[in-house]
Amino acid sequence: MTPDTPIRAAVFDIDGTLAMMDKASGTFTALPGAVAALAACRAAGMAVAAYTNGTFFPPEHYYPRLAAAGLDFEPGHILTPASVAAHHLTRMGMKRVMVFGDEGTAVPLRDAGIEVLAPEPADGPVDAVLCGWTRHVDVPKIEAVCNAVWDGAKPFTTSSAPFFAGANGRLLGISGALAAMIHNVTGQEVGLFGKPSPLGLEMIVALTGVSVDAIMVIGDDPELELRMAREAGAFAIGVTTGLHDRAAFNAIEPAARAHVVLEGLIGFADQPWFETREGAT
Repeated sequence: MTPDTPIRAAVFDIDGTLAMMDKASGTFTALPGAVAALAACRAAGMAVAAYTNGTFFPPEHYYPRLAAAGLDFEPGHILTPASVAAHHLTRMGMKRVMVFGDEGTAVPLRDAGIEVLAPEPADGPVDAVLCGWTRHVDVPKIEAVCNAVWDGAKPFTTSSAPFFAGANGRLLGISGALAAMIHNVTGQEVGLFGKPSPLGLEMIVALTGVSVDAIMVIGDDPELELRMAREAGAFAIGVTTGLHDRAAFNAIEPAARAHVVLEGLIGFADQPWFETREGAT
């Protein structure tokens, strides 16, 4: 299958699509074909961005780690759910946000001018609670964020995914678990900033100046970036290099299913959608 519109931008997921991360060292290893796929997209005149659903690191920390694996991106072209959250919380007028997460979640908010509060009893009102990835979970922190929500703070999470792909198998989706806990305790619906929410893809449209129907989204999770792509109107390409096989992609309802599923990124430039770009023959 080929897209109806010439492709002018490519958005790659990171974990399980471009690379695998070793959680212990925080380093990435590029998956086969990933470096060549990025080069092919750029050679075809496409804008290239990465959009991860992880908040292990602040966005700026991804650039050198991925570059060490041969995966280079221009400044501003790596998005995380925390950078999406910072953008939209600012637009919503949220000035004081309690972060149940580590620096990967907190730094983008601070950089946006938001006052970041630790998950502990707050002095004064809290506008929102934001869950991100963390290893530091205990009952006092849970009580603090739930009390903030009971007192009127709006709850959000960077991700609702139960797990994602790492070098040694599944990495737990801590932020989704925290969000489920908050919902269970307070009864409040927890807003989602990460995939499959379209908010990050909307930011990439603004960043690249490319309309969503001229964007291809490449990822390994049929419930995250590929659902996001289909619902937004982008061209969705699945790869089975993460934790999901072809059967998992095919099990998704047709309206949200990837347009194309590949075994990986080797030979990516030989696929038919490169023939639909502007000026191709």
